[in-house]
Amino acid sequence: MSPTELPARLKERWGALNQTQKIISAIVILGVIASLFSLGRLVMRPAYAPLFTGLESKEAGIIADNLKTMKVPYEISDQGKTIMVPESQVYEVRNQLAGSGALGSSSIGFELFDQSKFGQTDFEQQVGYQRALQGELSRTVAQLDGVEQARVHLVLPEKSVFISEQGTPSASVALKLEQGKLLKPEQIQGICDLFVGSVSGLEPDNVHIIDTEGNILSDCFEPRDPGAVLTRVALDQMHAKREYEKELEKRVQQMLAKIVGQGNAVAMVTADLDFDQRQTNSTIASNPDDLKVSEYNATESGTGIGGGGVVGTDSNVTTTPFVQNTGSSNYTKEESTINYQVSTREESVIDAPGSVRRLSASVVVNDVAAPFYVQEIQEVVGAAIGYNQDRGDQILVTSMAFDDSYLKKVEAEMAHLEDLAQKELLYKYAIAGGALLVVLLAALVALFLWRRRRVYDDVEGEIVTTIPVQDMELELDQEQKLKADKQQRLIDQYKETPDKIAEIIKVWIRD
Repeated sequence: MSPTELPARLKERWGALNQTQKIISAIVILGVIASLFSLGRLVMRPAYAPLFTGLESKEAGIIADNLKTMKVPYEISDQGKTIMVPESQVYEVRNQLAGSGALGSSSIGFELFDQSKFGQTDFEQQVGYQRALQGELSRTVAQLDGVEQARVHLVLPEKSVFISEQGTPSASVALKLEQGKLLKPEQIQGICDLFVGSVSGLEPDNVHIIDTEGNILSDCFEPRDPGAVLTRVALDQMHAKREYEKELEKRVQQMLAKIVGQGNAVAMVTADLDFDQRQTNSTIASNPDDLKVSEYNATESGTGIGGGGVVGTDSNVTTTPFVQNTGSSNYTKEESTINYQVSTREESVIDAPGSVRRLSASVVVNDVAAPFYVQEIQEVVGAAIGYNQDRGDQILVTSMAFDDSYLKKVEAEMAHLEDLAQKELLYKYAIAGGALLVVLLAALVALFLWRRRRVYDDVEGEIVTTIPVQDMELELDQEQKLKADKQQRLIDQYKETPDKIAEIIKVWIRD
């Protein structure tokens, strides 16, 4: 069939269809065209990438208007907070928007003074300086890693010649952090130092930093007020105490979960920590036996005549009668002197704060969970927390039935939600499968009708075709001759090989 005959042939076949067949065929054709169009659009669609994220409604509207003017295709997602453009045009479009001023925010810096204005009052100049300084600080803080946007409010009191009348400047900073980012204490301290160095007379205690969630970030600053310092120290000690208790409770919970099962034991630990700092200075002397410097020994002996006592008034006065002694006496005198050099060692010991004074642990086990052994649990808990009887540590272990009604209610609700999710998923699959089945049935019906119509047209064409009578007689004669020849060949083959013919007939009969 030539291409010129194709439209006529299609028109003829379309006219031969009834109304139902035409509707089904039209639906199938439209479905195929829509599928091809969607597939082609998906293939030809360029990859989109975010141009800006986390936009306000006003900012998104301004950027969208500029993109329309620039005739750049774009898409809005994330509830209007994200604008996406073709990936190949992201940087080009971003630079064009920045150059045109479409990205300008309320943070105006010192370019505010580029255009001089005559007739300004002192108040207007002060307000302009404050706006410019706020804008510059906002830009600088927004460049930090993890900060998406920053907004700064400054309070700059008027200068006075009297010190008593001078006000105190202050600064407030609101930060919008990036998704999943947290600022480190060093970064927050750096922001504080930036403001202290940028605003004359600003003290660190007057810098207040929060995020868009309402969290106060400036709590990590080192206060200068003595009262605030003591308060901060007390809070830090309480925080350290609770963290230590949590660590011990975590260890006990993990161990008991292996013994009595998950959720069948509760442990609470109370720690009494000593945060006093002590310094001990001591001087220790070494053993003097090994440190002799010099030694002197002297011995004196002689003979003398006794003539009374020792010279002196007391020795010469006596109450007994005087007896003259004319005899002689011998004497010996020994003298020993040893000099030592005693060495000393000075030690200075500083006890770090945070030592444990006393520990108290309370453990409650669900009595329906597992066999209860008080002594064994006390021993393992004591070993886990570092039990010391000399310190007065205490461990209390008891059992009672846990109230699990709320847990059962939550489990029932979770199971109900899972059933609903599974049913919804099954409904989606059923709808998709039904739609696919309808499309396949429609295609099969259309194919069946088309083939049936084609057979009908072929038969109709054969019937309508006219054949001359002479040709029909000649064709019949040829068919009879062929039939006679086949019969004669069969008879001859039967005469030659009757056994094979008999086998063939048997096979036919069996079949």
